[in-house]
Amino acid sequence: MKKTSLILTAVYAIGLCGCATVQNTNVSGDRNTVAPNQIVEGNKTTVNANVNINLPFPGRGWTVWGSGLTASPEGNTVTLDGTVNTAGYASALLDKNLRNKTIGLAVRNAPDSNFNDGRMIKITVNNDDRLVKPLNVSEFFYGEYVPSDYEWIEFVLPSDFDGKLGFVFTQAKLNKLKITAYHN
Repeated sequence: MKKTSLILTAVYAIGLCGCATVQNTNVSGDRNTVAPNQIVEGNKTTVNANVNINLPFPGRGWTVWGSGLTASPEGNTVTLDGTVNTAGYASALLDKNLRNKTIGLAVRNAPDSNFNDGRMIKITVNNDDRLVKPLNVSEFFYGEYVPSDYEWIEFVLPSDFDGKLGFVFTQAKLNKLKITAYHN
């Protein structure tokens, strides 16, 4: 698997922490070859230079809900561990100015975790926990969950985004699952 290096520079602005510069490397591959600025569709990988600003996890109201899940946030990466029936990691305090913004999640260490039926993550928004279907995922388990072999997940926050974003896990044993979040 090819890797793309990241050069992170911390900049604090507009209540959001950080700015990432991503080395633009054209890589051909499948959905397991990923960089924070790449979109993978089938066997084609394209570069999206717009997804490059860190979306920080510490602060901003990120909390664990449900039982069995622990989260260790650092910068724009959260490491998740635990055995869960249904649990998640969410914040209801994100900036509403993220409406219509593209969010990218780089997922690492998924092979070290165990996901029932391959259901890795469900993404929800707003106080009604509305399902968000990522742009680069064509098939979902149970119509909601991103398969566990995706390392890059990209979605757009809706125009009525109220500040709540959540990640849901069900019947999973997470072992140092790392999620790094970016937005444009």
